[in-house]
Amino acid sequence: MSLELTIVTPEGQAYHGEVEYVVLPGAEGEFGVLAGHEPFLSALKSGPLELSANGKERHAAVSRGYAEIHGDKVTVMVGACEWADEIDVARAERARERALKALQESRATAEGAADYQELQEAYSRAISRITVSERFKH
Repeated sequence: MSLELTIVTPEGQAYHGEVEYVVLPGAEGEFGVLAGHEPFLSALKSGPLELSANGKERHAAVSRGYAEIHGDKVTVMVGACEWADEIDVARAERARERALKALQESRATAEGAADYQELQEAYSRAISRITVSERFKH
């Protein structure tokens, strides 16, 4: 039995196809979806996404968003989805450094504290991209 997985970003469809399973970075922790899963709606945090299609695993770094599971259809709506083999690690490292510097500077001012959560998300996205690329790039 399989699932129909669709991953959508603001740029368009990042994936559509049949999968055996998908593992998503839920806001409360990772969760896996197999065929026959109960209907479910979950917020997603930045992190790794794993899927198996035709017996082959694929990995991506996704940003915050939502996942809807209904019947044997899974729809993932995220701000970004980057496949492990497409991640530019040097660019991700630069993004991590910029985000870390901005986080450190934001602590010094009251205005910066208001931006802290957004800066933390940018840092989390960069770490996720680096981790997925290093672990799963073939």
